[in-house]
Amino acid sequence: MKRKLRMLLAGVLAVSSLAMSAGAASYETCADRLSDLGLFQGTGNGYALDRAPTRAEAATMLVRLLGAEEEAQALEYTAPYTDLAGWEKPYVQYLYDNNLTNGTSDTTFSPASTCSAQMYTTFLLRALGYSDAADGDFAYADAIDFGTSVGLVDMANCDTANFLRDHVAAMSLTALNTPVKDDADTKLLEKLVADGAVDAAAAADTLDFFDSYDAYVDATAQMNQETKMDLSADVNATVSMAGEQVMELSMPMDMKVDMNLTHMDQSQISMTGKMEMTVDEALVEAGAENTISQDVAYYYTDGVYYMDLGDQKVKMPMSFEDAMGQISGLDEMQSSEPICMIDSISTSGNTTTVAYSGAAMTSLVDTVLAEMGMDADATGVAIQMGDVSSSVTLSNNSIRSMKITMQITMTVEGVAMTMDMTMDCTVNATGDNVSVDIPDDLSGYTDLVESAGTAA
Repeated sequence: MKRKLRMLLAGVLAVSSLAMSAGAASYETCADRLSDLGLFQGTGNGYALDRAPTRAEAATMLVRLLGAEEEAQALEYTAPYTDLAGWEKPYVQYLYDNNLTNGTSDTTFSPASTCSAQMYTTFLLRALGYSDAADGDFAYADAIDFGTSVGLVDMANCDTANFLRDHVAAMSLTALNTPVKDDADTKLLEKLVADGAVDAAAAADTLDFFDSYDAYVDATAQMNQETKMDLSADVNATVSMAGEQVMELSMPMDMKVDMNLTHMDQSQISMTGKMEMTVDEALVEAGAENTISQDVAYYYTDGVYYMDLGDQKVKMPMSFEDAMGQISGLDEMQSSEPICMIDSISTSGNTTTVAYSGAAMTSLVDTVLAEMGMDADATGVAIQMGDVSSSVTLSNNSIRSMKITMQITMTVEGVAMTMDMTMDCTVNATGDNVSVDIPDDLSGYTDLVESAGTAA
């Protein structure tokens, strides 16, 4: 899966002139699924996903994910902590009896104190059957790294710097789809159903969702191993301001990729096509053409990005290796499709449609760009992802075509522009049959900074 992430990020960087982001995560769909299972409850203010979880709330989630809530409710409270409210006592008592939690002192549990990402990761690992005892599976200090290694923690679901109930929902759903220790064929949710802790009928929809997600990930795995690919893409977009369409764009492209995953800057990419664009006449100078039709070509080779825009040829250095080196946790990423980011999956024939959470995607893109120094504070451009959907056609358990629809709102100096974009892709070939066509002579391209200075 790391290969897919690297190729995806490389593709994003190669066409970085098209877009960039800011926003807050929202894993409300995850919270809804957990609520339907009886595992996550809201507060007087709904799910309160935008605040940090408390130690008492984390303790409650651990007991529920252990399938022990009914047992806990029957316990007599004898733990030594004197600072617990009535509702908190059964959960803390159960954890105390089973040596699964400690207080903050001999007589205090500090139930209202903040639960950290490290602490909640430890709780989830315990629910999966792993131990952080002296001779256990992991040390508490290494909980997040160990959680990453077993597929529990990913770049999307855990923010160590600002851990919220939002992430509790995202990580808990991920945990339910994670195999328990010593039984790779049994997910945590399946175990909870088998133990009678979660109603089978209530779990049916989520288990179906998990099965569809796993099948989708398995089907893409075959393509993910390919480093050479020949794609045809048809990009269509409209741009609106204040509810009025101001631009229409069509750009069919042929794209060939040869990714060197060991030395990313030695990768080669070619994208050639034709751009057709119509701009609202009110936005162009009097007498000027409001339509553009021109051949375009983009190339990447030897760490340099070349752009042939018909009447202008420019180049700029672009190091995939440097950019990806700035993204913490990239090497530990288990999946480029975190389950918490997916709202729904449906299948009809050999076509699978995946609907992503726009808010969650905004947050992930914002995290990546921030770590690369390309966030809204640095660029002055804020981007909000709207609806995102991907429909893929599978053949022989591999993706052969894909249609992506998305909405992106970019705000620059208080002016918002909304782009609705559709991209249809067909995989023409993979493997050694693919050859990237890079022009032999690239000497006619002008440095982008120098070109901008000349134009000024």
